[in-house]
Amino acid sequence: MLRKTCYLLCSRLRANSKTAYEKAKTEEDIKKKLFAKQYESVGMFKEFFDHPDNWALRELPKASRPGREWSVDELRLKSNTDLHKLWYVLLKERNMLLTMMRLHRVAVDHFPNEERIDRVKMSMENIEEVIHERNNAFYELETGMPATPKKRRVTSFLGFTYEKQVEEHVLPNEITKKKEYEIPYLDDDAYMMQKLWNEKKYYQGIELDNMKVLEEQKTREQFKHRRSLRKSYNDISQVEGLKYK
Repeated sequence: MLRKTCYLLCSRLRANSKTAYEKAKTEEDIKKKLFAKQYESVGMFKEFFDHPDNWALRELPKASRPGREWSVDELRLKSNTDLHKLWYVLLKERNMLLTMMRLHRVAVDHFPNEERIDRVKMSMENIEEVIHERNNAFYELETGMPATPKKRRVTSFLGFTYEKQVEEHVLPNEITKKKEYEIPYLDDDAYMMQKLWNEKKYYQGIELDNMKVLEEQKTREQFKHRRSLRKSYNDISQVEGLKYK
């Protein structure tokens, strides 16, 4: 009796799973037909969308999966014309992928193989690196100066001094009366801001040092069983190496 009951239950489960699979496959076929119809309706803008066979998939088939990104060594062997063409191919691919990802999210659907966007971005960053190398070599040969714009030290209204890249302006500073530069003496508000900021950083450093000291006091058993340190101490001498001010 028990064997017969188990057999009936298993047969029902197989039938239900088979029915669910057929239903999902039917829904997927309907989706594909709908996507193909929408894809044909966009006309000349087809190249800005992915092929409808790749829509509404959990993962792309092996034949449609992209390869790795372009490496810097490979791009150095290409001419400027080839790099220019490749840049616009990648730009078009990136816009297409971002459009498809947006459409999948609006439809509350899964976007297959999201790593394609990262690989395109990495390839574009490598192209920028190669172009910068060539620009820098050309400028150093012609003018003796690097292609990277100059930087100068400026002081913000909060009193922080940092290096800022030089930019072109429509009007000179003699007319606009605006020029950023390093201020040797701060006003009262900036001085107070820097004083409080340094105090905050000082106490943060003390807290980090104390955490390191407490971590060093952990025994092997505490590490093994992931136990914490003591929550209270009877005497300050029980905790050595801690700082307070």
